[in-house]
Amino acid sequence: MLTKSTSRVITANGLYLTAFGLYFIYAFFATSMYNDFLPVRFDLLVLAIVAPLLLVKIIVFDHYRFGQWLLLLAIFAISLLSARTSGRYVLIAVTLLILGARQVPFNEIAKTALFLGVLTLGLIVLSAQFELIPNLQFIRDGAYRNSFGIQYPTDFAAHIFYLLLTYAVVKQGHFKWFDYLISLFAAWFIDVYCDVRLDVILIILLLIVLLIYQLILKGVKPAIWVGKLSVAAMFVCTLLSLGLSYFYSPKIKWLAQLNQLLSSRLRLGRLALDRYQPQLLGQVVHVNGWGGSQGIKQFMNNVANKEYFYIDSAYLNTLLTFGIIVSLILLIAYTWFAWRQVQQQNYLLPLIIAVTAISCIVDQHLLDISYNIFILALLADTKTLQQPTVIWKRGIL
Repeated sequence: MLTKSTSRVITANGLYLTAFGLYFIYAFFATSMYNDFLPVRFDLLVLAIVAPLLLVKIIVFDHYRFGQWLLLLAIFAISLLSARTSGRYVLIAVTLLILGARQVPFNEIAKTALFLGVLTLGLIVLSAQFELIPNLQFIRDGAYRNSFGIQYPTDFAAHIFYLLLTYAVVKQGHFKWFDYLISLFAAWFIDVYCDVRLDVILIILLLIVLLIYQLILKGVKPAIWVGKLSVAAMFVCTLLSLGLSYFYSPKIKWLAQLNQLLSSRLRLGRLALDRYQPQLLGQVVHVNGWGGSQGIKQFMNNVANKEYFYIDSAYLNTLLTFGIIVSLILLIAYTWFAWRQVQQQNYLLPLIIAVTAISCIVDQHLLDISYNIFILALLADTKTLQQPTVIWKRGIL
């Protein structure tokens, strides 16, 4: 028989996971060619369904002190103002999902995302193969780059990468030989069929990080130090991404070479800073990429009418679109979370977040829940990811 407190937990978790699942499915389909079939501002309709569920969970089931309520209201007000200023109402949904995740087991969030993500991506890929939606193909240096129903090849590769990250959390960092084999096959697949080098490197990096995590559990001192240093990953990657874009010049040889290696991301970042100055609460930022139906037309016409302009760096994208205040809140929250986890000798999520921090230098998925669910861990219950204390008694800490 369920106790009253148990019933409350189940109801709260159920409310949250229902809201998360609905928004996750929508956000995932929005990255695909099915987005062409969605009505204009369909995101607001989804928000109107999801927001009440999350608000009920936060107001009815979560318990805060008066000062904490004031902090939550301040954060929500900032997100409303920034969303209004930038015209990107996705920020409201992300904020509610972060706040609503309090005391929800993060492994349940990860399991839900993995199940729905694999199912949705599989449906999208099959739809493209049966020509229900187009499989956009781009050519770079003679190599065909397939998107498999997603709006751009790099976005398809990013979905694979983030699903592997989620899978790593579901497995609690313990990959077997076949898990490594699946990951290597995924890296090979997106290299051959999507020609996306950066995500291949990121998948290899993930596998290395998981090996380091196993060494941490065995008490290997250098590995433990890597785990501790992961706390600073988001801060370092933010400075690195913004700094390289700010100081980029084609006249500086090593920056020009790095820019070429990163597919012109530094040049486009510098161009973004020339066009837009960071504002406190963000601004409307106009970009013009090659993804989706309109983008492929411009690509096939050699971009005759419009110049390619896209901000791939999540840090720069967030700073210019949502503003200085939102960027600082995210940076502080991520660093605080990683520090708290390491203080509790829980290294898995800080290491995973460190990999996403590196990824965010070259992709724009920091606030896209259909890719990056790890932002929801900030207030979620991560106790289920803790290792048994007996392991640490054999360690050196």
